Amino acid sequence: MTTGLGVLLSGFGAGAASAAEPFTDDQLAYDYPSNADYDYVPIMDQFSWLVTDRADIIVLNDSQTVDINNSATPEQVERAIVDQYDDMSVSMADGLGANLGAIYAEARLAGELPKIDALLAKSGGLVGYYSSSNPSKNYFDYDRPYIRFPELLQYRDKEGGDAWDSTSGAYPSGHTSQAYWQGTSLSMMLPELAPQILARTSEAGNNRIVMAAHYPLDVMSGRMMGQHIVERRMSDPAFRELFAEAETELRGVLEAGCGAALADCIAADTPYLSDEDALALYEQRMSYEFPQIAPAGDAVTIPANAESLLITSHPDLTPAQRRQVLELTAIDSGYPLDEGADGSWQRLNLAAAMAAQVEINVDGTISLVEAGAEQPEPTVPGMTEPAATQTPTAEPVETTMPTATAEPSSTVTTSPVPSTEALVPGAKTDESESGALATTGAENAGVGLMAALTLFATGATALILRKRSAGSDG
Repeated sequence: MTTGLGVLLSGFGAGAASAAEPFTDDQLAYDYPSNADYDYVPIMDQFSWLVTDRADIIVLNDSQTVDINNSATPEQVERAIVDQYDDMSVSMADGLGANLGAIYAEARLAGELPKIDALLAKSGGLVGYYSSSNPSKNYFDYDRPYIRFPELLQYRDKEGGDAWDSTSGAYPSGHTSQAYWQGTSLSMMLPELAPQILARTSEAGNNRIVMAAHYPLDVMSGRMMGQHIVERRMSDPAFRELFAEAETELRGVLEAGCGAALADCIAADTPYLSDEDALALYEQRMSYEFPQIAPAGDAVTIPANAESLLITSHPDLTPAQRRQVLELTAIDSGYPLDEGADGSWQRLNLAAAMAAQVEINVDGTISLVEAGAEQPEPTVPGMTEPAATQTPTAEPVETTMPTATAEPSSTVTTSPVPSTEALVPGAKTDESESGALATTGAENAGVGLMAALTLFATGATALILRKRSAGSDG
């Protein structure tokens, strides 16, 4: 019986290993609905009012830039230069931890993560490919620090570098937007490490100030734009399949390199920062040292579909419940850039939301559970979003996020747990339609499941399956 289970498990492993293959040509060429051009100006349009009516905030924006640039340590400068020129989806690897980060970076450089590369690479990564910050820069047309007051700044660059050559607008920061669509994507594939990955992402944004290429407000708006980019991709069920396949690839490579289950690897690793420090640093860089210039305590307006950013960290929750998590973890109102025309991307504390432990109350509402509170035994999470069935066609059909209809019947505590049930990577599509995605072996899962049930029925011990832009923007 043990031998039979071993054979069965090796079959599942073979299916997972196939996910490490590159995306198919059809997957890469498909005209995803979220490929459409989008105007990001409305989510950060408060900047124009700050420039014309709040000179005090602009003065503080300038002075913080000078302070951060002048006070940077040699180590900070070195890291800022690396982020300036390298692919930040690789240079931010230390956000995964000392050991896992090294495994990840080595695998990226060795070409062992082709799906991650296709989604997140600095040059051509699909997540941000259609989302340049240049149109927004041209709209706001605000000069960079090294153009406005170079005499107050320390020049930071590598030998032969061109860090101060760009004359494109400062607001928003394109490098920061890129860092956030890369880092937010990674955090969704590794929600157990979301605070650390997002704190490292915030460092990449802060490094733009170290380089004197941007101001804090540029970095704040770059975060808003970068996370909005990921939301648009995750709200697109067809594109979400690519995320699921890349997650499987990434987690498999990390576990193979570490030689243990991912949870054990994380527990034994040296983290970028502790959870507490990572969350505090991330929140501090959401608003820097700006004062509240509008009333505190106002309700937050959660942007449409922002709940899709919590699909992997809180797979058991409905979209409405995920929106409530975002509400409960948002920072206070009143800071600069708070409310845009499409809601407040500025206030969304994604690191806190992804790390939040929550209770589902009997009426279906959500309550946060304080860290350290006694938790019930975890259960394997399900996924409220069914696998997308959209297939590549010449004319893609706009899709919407499905919502769960089941009402919770009791109070349950959930924690951020990665899920492989969000979508079925490479799920077989309707063969009557043209251009169907190539399968990756997931269609064989049914055979394995039947075998497992048969073994179980004959007295096998329970089988527990562990769940586990194009950018010249600057």
